[in-house]
Amino acid sequence: MTGIEFARDLQIAATGARRALAVAEKAVADLTAKAEAFALSLGQPGDAALAAVAANGDALLTGDDVASILRVSKATLARWRVLGTGPGYVKKQGRILYRAETVEKFVTSKERTKTREEAKS
Repeated sequence: MTGIEFARDLQIAATGARRALAVAEKAVADLTAKAEAFALSLGQPGDAALAAVAANGDALLTGDDVASILRVSKATLARWRVLGTGPGYVKKQGRILYRAETVEKFVTSKERTKTREEAKS
């Protein structure tokens, strides 16, 4: 592989990572807006952050949010949970939630720099 090909592959990988990060950031912003609207509907402004944040401060995403980020169906997420191949999740009061950081790490772990693996000898 030449230096030019390597640089091109790195640029492609970086572009993909930036796009995934932008989608994740938008999902977190959307989730925060939803939580704010929910808190306002309950007449509790200022408590919105509590609805969208885990005990340790991580933003929590719903299955709908994660399915949108990863561009898969909710059924695919459910299948991944059964198989243990998808992003990690937490179950809180019977709801499946995903930490934004965990989803980002999942996307990053799936990045590739080549379309095909080299033959191992």
